[in-house]
Amino acid sequence: MIKTALRYLVVAILLGAVAVALLQTARLERRIARADQEMATLNLSRAARAYDEVADSLAVIGRLPWLLRGTRDEVAVRQAAVRYWRGDYAPLVAEHTSADSPSIAGNLDLQFVVANADYRSVQRPDSNRELALGTLDHAIGVYRRLLEGNEAHREAAFNYELLVRLRNRIAAGDEVPAFRRPTVPGNQGDNPEEAEMEDVQIYVPSDSVIDPRETEDPTIGTGTRIRKRG
Repeated sequence: MIKTALRYLVVAILLGAVAVALLQTARLERRIARADQEMATLNLSRAARAYDEVADSLAVIGRLPWLLRGTRDEVAVRQAAVRYWRGDYAPLVAEHTSADSPSIAGNLDLQFVVANADYRSVQRPDSNRELALGTLDHAIGVYRRLLEGNEAHREAAFNYELLVRLRNRIAAGDEVPAFRRPTVPGNQGDNPEEAEMEDVQIYVPSDSVIDPRETEDPTIGTGTRIRKRG
C-alpha cells in the first residue's frame, strides 16, 4: 500500500515538473513571437531589447547545454540579424570571430549572418576598381570558407556565385556598382532607361498541366468569351 502511494506520488511529481516545463516553454515561445513581430514591423530597437531579454532568460539554464539548445541558437541568430540590419557590422563580426568568442560552428544560420556582416564591414562607398576587387575577393573567401563544411547552404552558395560573377565583370572592365547599405524591405530599384509600355512583356501564368500551344481550347490564354460547358 505504501509502495503504491509512493509510486503515485513520484508520478505526480514528474507530471507536475513536465507541466511546469511546458508552461515555461510556451511563455518563452510567446516572448520570441512578440520579438519576431517587432522585427517584422521594422521596430529594430524593440526587437533587440526583446531578444536580449529572452537571451538573458535562457542564460539561466546555460549550464545545461542540451536543454533548449535549438531555441538558444535561434535567438542568437535573431540577435545577430537585428544588429546586421542596424548596420552594426564590424562589432558583430569581432564579437563572433575573436579568439575568446564562443564557437558558432554548430549554428549554420548564425555563421551566415556573420559572413554577411563580414562582407558588409569591408565595403566602402565610391570604391575604385582596385578597392572593389579587393572587397569582393575578401567576401568570396568568407563564403568559400562557410561552404567548405556546408555545401548544401543555398543562400551562401547564391551569394558566393553572385559575387564571383560580379568580380569577373568588374575585372573585365564593367563599371564598379555603387555598394549601398542594405535595408530590411530592400533597396529601391531604378526605373529602366527610356522604357516604353509597348516594350514591356507581361507573362500570364496558365495551368501547368495544359500547354496552350497544344490545345484548341480558346479559353486558355486568350481574351475570347468563355464557352459555357455541359
